[in-house]
Amino acid sequence: MAKYSLYVFSNCTDPAREDEFNRWYSHIHLPDLQGAKGLVSARRCVNLDRDSQARYLAIYEFETDDFDASVKSLYDLAAKAWPRGRHIECIAAAPPTAGVSAFREIDPATLAPMKDPHYPPEMPESVRAGFARK
Repeated sequence: MAKYSLYVFSNCTDPAREDEFNRWYSHIHLPDLQGAKGLVSARRCVNLDRDSQARYLAIYEFETDDFDASVKSLYDLAAKAWPRGRHIECIAAAPPTAGVSAFREIDPATLAPMKDPHYPPEMPESVRAGFARK
């Protein structure tokens, strides 16, 4: 099987909710995606350049013979989280960084776990458009 990495750049759209965003991403979102076809690991990083257009990076690593199907299964799992109230609405896609960028891995153990989040059951159009797979 071939190995692939998917890089997802994002930002939190509400600075007052940055801590909540990071707690949600690490303790709710990544575990919700664990069933994606061929997914072997997922981790998050924060950009050391606070002025960068992309503050956060999620790295999803796959071992699969059908990368497109694996990514589709990841996106499907993320979409299924919305009606269950498990997807935060203050997330936005960010452009990839240009040139050389340094990121520090976010250790989930440094973030207080979240229990029973209740977020809006509908995906905002801005989120849908920002993360739509081309």
